[in-house]
Amino acid sequence: MIEYHTATIGDRKIGKDLPVLVQTMYDSAIPHDKAGLQELLRRIGALNAMGCDILRFSYPSLEDHESFSWLCRHSPIPLVADIHFDYTLALDAIACGAQKIRINPGNIGARWKVDEVVRSALDNNVAIRIGLNSGSLPKGEESMPYLMSNSALEYLGWFESLGFYNSVVSLKASDGETTYEANRLFASQSGYPIHLGVTEAGSVVSSVTRSTWALGRLLSLGIGNTLRISITGDIETEVHSGVELLRTLGLRKGGIRIVSCPRCGRHSFDSQGFLQSIEKELLSVSKPLTVAIMGCQVNGPGEAKHADIAITGIGKDIFLYEKGKLVRKVKLEEARDAVLEAVRNAE
Repeated sequence: MIEYHTATIGDRKIGKDLPVLVQTMYDSAIPHDKAGLQELLRRIGALNAMGCDILRFSYPSLEDHESFSWLCRHSPIPLVADIHFDYTLALDAIACGAQKIRINPGNIGARWKVDEVVRSALDNNVAIRIGLNSGSLPKGEESMPYLMSNSALEYLGWFESLGFYNSVVSLKASDGETTYEANRLFASQSGYPIHLGVTEAGSVVSSVTRSTWALGRLLSLGIGNTLRISITGDIETEVHSGVELLRTLGLRKGGIRIVSCPRCGRHSFDSQGFLQSIEKELLSVSKPLTVAIMGCQVNGPGEAKHADIAITGIGKDIFLYEKGKLVRKVKLEEARDAVLEAVRNAE
């Protein structure tokens, strides 16, 4: 019988039958100036509005202590410190107020160093993610999925010997099938929460395709408690992709569902350009609405019947629908504000 565990990450809990959370990783060094920190805090707020639940930071230097401490105190979502090689950085990140740290016990050094980190996390109610990638594992004769799963089980045994159970495990590879098999195997043997991701997955198209194939199957089996869609690109796109995957699987409710046509030779309205101009604002809205952005009058009225709010146009004349009814005709330059106003007023 598998014993299931719940991990506490700041004010969030993850585990069996709890909501799956979306995570991303900050894409630059932590700023040390006040203006930079304020701007970063605004960005964290925007990521949170899009659906990001947890944010991870690289923590490579003690010089980041003051800035990271400030972020931990002011962030609206839990922050994670990503640690490699130096156990003193993990201890320092915990002292800063990190709600979770990510380590690979195999590259921290001697066992006593790992124990020091675990004891500090236990004393401060900080979660630890055991993060194992296929390229940073101990040597072994087993197949990669078995080596990943068995390594994680061994490290969990170390933690449990110290009375620590606030653990999360991630088993990632750049190959989707290895990721799938490793996580499926681990979930059959352990009830600890799992963070899902395909590492080094590439640009938007390749990453979303690989990640959806691997993570979607795992989530459909009830495997996975947090996820990250790793993209060589904007972290906002990572969050958008993760949230959309959960919505598609029925694992997250609320938020704007965008329907937009791919455009063809009949288009009389630049649906692509309009979507790019308004998408970020729409994705930050928590109302459970469907917004359709259509490029011509062929499919526009039909889609409008099924959308809460829809827009299409002919030339510079833009037509706004609400609940399938034409309610306004506006100029092109007024269209963006008209849609956002309709979203704000929608019930």
